[in-house]
Amino acid sequence: MEYLPGGDMLDFIKSVELEEPDVMFYTACIVLGLEALHQLGIVHRDLKLENLLLDRDGYLKIVDFGLSKDRFGYSDRTNTMCGTKTYMAPEIYLKLGYGMAADWWALGITVYVMLLYELPFNHKDPVEQMMSILYDDISLPEDLSEDASTLIKELLEKDPEFRLGSGDAGAEMVKEHPFFKDMDWDHLLQRRITAPYVLENDDHLESQEDPGCQAPALPPPAARIPSELQEAFRGF
Repeated sequence: MEYLPGGDMLDFIKSVELEEPDVMFYTACIVLGLEALHQLGIVHRDLKLENLLLDRDGYLKIVDFGLSKDRFGYSDRTNTMCGTKTYMAPEIYLKLGYGMAADWWALGITVYVMLLYELPFNHKDPVEQMMSILYDDISLPEDLSEDASTLIKELLEKDPEFRLGSGDAGAEMVKEHPFFKDMDWDHLLQRRITAPYVLENDDHLESQEDPGCQAPALPPPAARIPSELQEAFRGF
């Protein structure tokens, strides 16, 4: 995998305050990534901020395919319960079979967090967490734009059959949402749009300066190893 020096999106949003145009850019990057994966017959199943890394140009890349499933069609379903609980779609918890629409639910959670800096469904108790995802309505502030609000609501539709992005149309439905009315998708695909944040040359020098990245200093042996023992283990 290419070197992605910008780190993950979860750490990134802790250091900046994103505006809606910024979130639109990053969300659009994810949409293109999911579109490519789904066209290749891959459902990611663990989309979250920690699995979104920034490259040097400030573009987002989807990573960590440990839970992904390939050879998967738009109408296919799987029952494996996997993913990160706060990002998992209702149909995963219900164990009735789920498809690519689960990735679009996870995108809805991701957009919510990028805009509001909190999770829409978040409980320490796993049962309460599941019940909240299954039955609770999301709460959105009044100062959030109508386009952003409707995008989140349509991605977090509890019925996967009616969720934005479900079905064969997939990503095209998401791209046509008014939240992306100012996005030039061709320019984004060609990387002709300047990202909201671009890394400077001196960014991310942890590997050179962070003591945690240095090789540990091992203590010297208490005494010299006798020559006869060294000879006995020669070749090992």
